[in-house]
Amino acid sequence: MDFRLAKEEDRDLVESLWAYCFEPREHPFFQWYFSKFYQPENVLMGFKDGEMACLTHLNPYTLRLRGGDVPTSYIVGLATHPAARRSGVGRLLLTAALKEMKRRGHYIHILMPSKAGFYQPYGYELYCHQWKETMPLESLRPLTDRTVRFAFVNSADQWPYLASVYEAYTKHLSGYAVRNEASWRSHIEAQLAEGYIAVVFHDDTPIAYMFYQIGEGTITSGEFVYATLQGKRGLLEYVYNHRSQGSEFQWNEGIHDQSYRFYPDGKQGHETMPFMTCRIVDVKGALEQVSYPEQAEGSLVIQTEDPLADWNTGTFRLTVRQGRGSVERTEQEKPDAVMPVGTLALLVFGAMDPADLAFNEKLSGSDKALQTLGTFFPTEKCYINEWY
Repeated sequence: MDFRLAKEEDRDLVESLWAYCFEPREHPFFQWYFSKFYQPENVLMGFKDGEMACLTHLNPYTLRLRGGDVPTSYIVGLATHPAARRSGVGRLLLTAALKEMKRRGHYIHILMPSKAGFYQPYGYELYCHQWKETMPLESLRPLTDRTVRFAFVNSADQWPYLASVYEAYTKHLSGYAVRNEASWRSHIEAQLAEGYIAVVFHDDTPIAYMFYQIGEGTITSGEFVYATLQGKRGLLEYVYNHRSQGSEFQWNEGIHDQSYRFYPDGKQGHETMPFMTCRIVDVKGALEQVSYPEQAEGSLVIQTEDPLADWNTGTFRLTVRQGRGSVERTEQEKPDAVMPVGTLALLVFGAMDPADLAFNEKLSGSDKALQTLGTFFPTEKCYINEWY
């Protein structure tokens, strides 16, 4: 197969496959995405016998990971033409995408899976879940706060209201997208094409916001963010006021939130939602790009195996000093820890503790090696809420 980045004249091909696999052309999100967000240079296309067989969008993002900013590609819209399915082109497309991301200096990347089981054999692991909450509107009453006030966001110019809340919410989190003015404007425009945005204020200070849609019976919120508990209660008060327009509320929020423990009926409507996978694009680049705890000192020999990227299969010595890492290939040394590349991604993102990974047979190593890995890669509260 031949792979190349899209050109402006490929737009109709790209749009046609998106419309076939995802939203139709008349859908508001489709209209917004291809008029405001789409950039052909971020679309990788695969051709077989001169015909387009598959493509994926490599949207650039910056992640705040372990306190540092890391350039990242977010794979969305991965699609295969029906005539080319079940022929292995998906694997070839992912390998080609890894090569392109490595060329761009994006040494880790993220992907939201429709089915995680498809991607896990290729080195992708879930680093971020969310809570998916569903409650009858009447059940919200004891969780509300009537001392706040509300406002609509109806223009991208109002982005600072949301940005201040988002920054407060993510202050102690990791793995989330860094949003600047341009990305905020993009998020707001996309949401207003399909629904509404409400902001909660305490006096003149914004303390919470949500993106939401009103459906038949169910009000849904895809982004539910708050700086304080009062802000969260204010959002629930706002939704409670919609009892004439719906019967239940469904919202997503970070899995680090534990206020579900204090819901009147925590047995109902509380479930986890697998949200985002992470992957290492280049072992050396990734381990030298991320930050380490200042007190972490030492070195470790790691052996990894990658089913798609042969440059990641081998033995690497990681040396950490003063919060930075350096990596060299060292095929002659015996590894201290052995793991697939997907496990290494979970360590880098801080999604799991080395001892838990070892228990789940995702890595092997001595107790000393596990302790060193835990010092280099302490667990983090992971969060992200980007949908495209």
